[in-house]
Amino acid sequence: MEQSHSAFVPPDHGKAIPFIGTVKVSGAQSGDSFELIEYAGPATPPPHIHRNRDEAFYILEGTFRFVLGDEDVEAAAGSVVHVRRGTRHGFSAGPGARALLVVVPAGLEGFFQELGDGLAAGRSGRDLREGLAAKYDSEPG
Repeated sequence: MEQSHSAFVPPDHGKAIPFIGTVKVSGAQSGDSFELIEYAGPATPPPHIHRNRDEAFYILEGTFRFVLGDEDVEAAAGSVVHVRRGTRHGFSAGPGARALLVVVPAGLEGFFQELGDGLAAGRSGRDLREGLAAKYDSEPG
């Protein structure tokens, strides 16, 4: 019988990334098909574009304000924001806001890890993002 590669992640488990949240399912765990990250911040991205990935945000708590193309959208708990690849987007989060972020296909976990580690070391978010942009399909927008 073939071994299952499914995973069970109990509450309060996953890989913590400073300033970002917790990776609940990594690309390695999903065969690179997706990543699932519980975003808790406080880092928030300025507008940017992913050419090769879609993102979906399910707002768990609080309120987020998204830039989607040229629109500003407020998303409260229970909202879903789908960002198709090639769409300019960014967001800010209100106090205590949390969201589940699905990245399809996987490939941004490394970006979040390097960004979070750099921010924790006191480096500039802008400088970090510029250095990581080409490496992780995240163009400034």
